Amino acid sequence: MLNKLRNIGKESAVYGLGNVLNKLLGFILIPLYNNHISIDDFGILSIFEISIMFLSVVLNFGIHIAHQRFFYIEKNNGTYGKFLFNCFVGNLLLAFTAILPLLIFSNHLSGTFFDSQNQTANMQIALWIILIEVLYNYPLQILQFESKPFQFLLLNAFKLILSFGLTIYLVKNFAMGINGILNARLAGALLSLLFALFIVIIPKWVMRFDFKVVLNAIRFGFPLIISTIATTVFLLSDRYMLKWLSTDAEVGKYGFGLKIANFINLIFIQTIGLSYFPSVMKSEGAEDNTRYYRKMLTYYCFLIALIILSFLFFYRDILSLIVKNKDYWEGLNVVPFLSLSFMIMGMNYFVGVGLFLSKKTNYYIVPSFMAAVINFCSNFLLIPRYGMIGAGISVILAQIVYTSILSYLAGRQLKIGFEWKKVFSIYAIAFLIFFGDRFLTTQINSIVILYFARVLLLGFFVLILYKFNFFEPIEIQRFFEGLQKLLKRFKLVKP
Repeated sequence: MLNKLRNIGKESAVYGLGNVLNKLLGFILIPLYNNHISIDDFGILSIFEISIMFLSVVLNFGIHIAHQRFFYIEKNNGTYGKFLFNCFVGNLLLAFTAILPLLIFSNHLSGTFFDSQNQTANMQIALWIILIEVLYNYPLQILQFESKPFQFLLLNAFKLILSFGLTIYLVKNFAMGINGILNARLAGALLSLLFALFIVIIPKWVMRFDFKVVLNAIRFGFPLIISTIATTVFLLSDRYMLKWLSTDAEVGKYGFGLKIANFINLIFIQTIGLSYFPSVMKSEGAEDNTRYYRKMLTYYCFLIALIILSFLFFYRDILSLIVKNKDYWEGLNVVPFLSLSFMIMGMNYFVGVGLFLSKKTNYYIVPSFMAAVINFCSNFLLIPRYGMIGAGISVILAQIVYTSILSYLAGRQLKIGFEWKKVFSIYAIAFLIFFGDRFLTTQINSIVILYFARVLLLGFFVLILYKFNFFEPIEIQRFFEGLQKLLKRFKLVKP
């Protein structure tokens, strides 16, 4: 099992960087937004971004999930070329058919969503972005499942550099605002897809269309899409409801806080999930899998809690160097709430493995819709009173409901016996450490002493867990063995 963990760690480092490069554009452009886009326009941009995210999920029709699930099976059967062709082309035809009426009536949609038809051109660009990014998932999945992390990294680096350069050029030099941002994203995604199409996709596919292959892929993945739609609704409804119950400025502040919190999600949580699922598919049926699934959840909670605490201790000081607009700065108040919600959300990779392996994907619908209902009701109650903080609390409540129900349903399909006592201990101790830092911040005036105290708090987090027997003897032994090897490699100790 330790070998599996080491492999996941190595692949996570590369896939993580690639995933970051694929999705980090909005984060690294924060100084540009801060200087060239008003907080109201940033709120409108946030609506476009969540709409792209939502429709990208819906318009893959579950086909890319089936592509992920049956990748190794089709490879072993020698039918992967035909399978890939049908997944890619079938998804292209279905997604384009769905987008076409939205393009035709984009003028009316702009008036409905933004009370103005001034955003019609931007809405049309957003729709083309959706189509391209749906298809862009396939080369990324292929490179990941074929264990080609550096090609994965280079493809995403190409996309990021292209989109980043074009965004700066259009927004800074031509003052194109939201239109420039969306055009740059479209150009980067399109050129990256064309490059991947000729390098990754076309050499592998066998051009033999079979509607049954597409239908079977949809049959497997569509229940997950219905579930994902409901999940996405409760993840995105906060901004729509903020716009409905509050102001564009409040949406902009919340959107900015979300971008900052999403940094943890992109770099660590999603990348761990990216590396975890291929390992689950490769070793399906192995003898030690149950213990492997159980320990992975525990390790995930410990690692992400430590990372989030470190992030929350220092993110304001780092951002103070680049964020000067006070309107944007107010959005940082929601970051702790959203960071916690992302941590809980990441647990779903692990607690839901029983449903994924047993192909009971229709069960995902139950927790998704329950969470959506909880999120809508709590948003309706909390946003009018607490604004964006109310939205942050709502998404935490919804995530807790989702993860709890998913864990129960998956446990009925595969008995894993997760170490819930350890998991809850991690959350409890992390809360105490976080509030300890809030107290010290109000009491210590010296920034040097405060930083030193924060480092000590992070050490206490690990020490307290150690005293509570969180780590097993074999885990401690392997840790020191690995540390000794590392020190020997850099000649810091004698061989």
